[in-house]
Amino acid sequence: MSINYRKAIENEVEDIISRSDVPEDYAHAKSVKEWVLKFRPDADWALQIAAFAHDVERALPKRKVIRSKFYDYNDFKNAHALSSAEVIQEIMDKYPLSRKVKNKILSLIKNHELGQTKDSDLDVLNDADSLSFFKVNLLAYAERNDESEILFRMMWGYQRLSERARQIIKEFHYENERLHEFLQRILSSEEKPILRRIE
Repeated sequence: MSINYRKAIENEVEDIISRSDVPEDYAHAKSVKEWVLKFRPDADWALQIAAFAHDVERALPKRKVIRSKFYDYNDFKNAHALSSAEVIQEIMDKYPLSRKVKNKILSLIKNHELGQTKDSDLDVLNDADSLSFFKVNLLAYAERNDESEILFRMMWGYQRLSERARQIIKEFHYENERLHEFLQRILSSEEKPILRRIE
């Protein structure tokens, strides 16, 4: 695959995300890629672009999946992942990428909300996404939502983490006392979510 194709795809995705109405979207995309590279310094391009593009649909108002249309939170997250995969597929289809590379990127994005699986690349992406939420997104998320929603979303994100990532999050600290208290409550929780892989 030509490096020029890779750069063109990266630029197109970056252009979309950088124009998102949600201020933290671009910082989150960059942060997820950075976490991926911390966990997997030799990550291939497919994993890196999936990390950066995994939430791309959120930056497109006409494509953005709306949570209020879903009763079940996991159904909402799955729909979001599928919508992002559709956007990145449309971008990739403009370029002569190999089917293998396309399929890997699409699978990673379609399944990036699942939590831990038996796919090591997907597990790295899941950890990176959740850690970035706690590090980059949470403060802004807390400003837009009530306490029950904040606690629910923090718990949901924590439940997706591997043991390695759970050790990392123990070192996180928030000046916001409410968020710090929520994190301490979550760290002592043993609840497990029900998540489904999308083929």
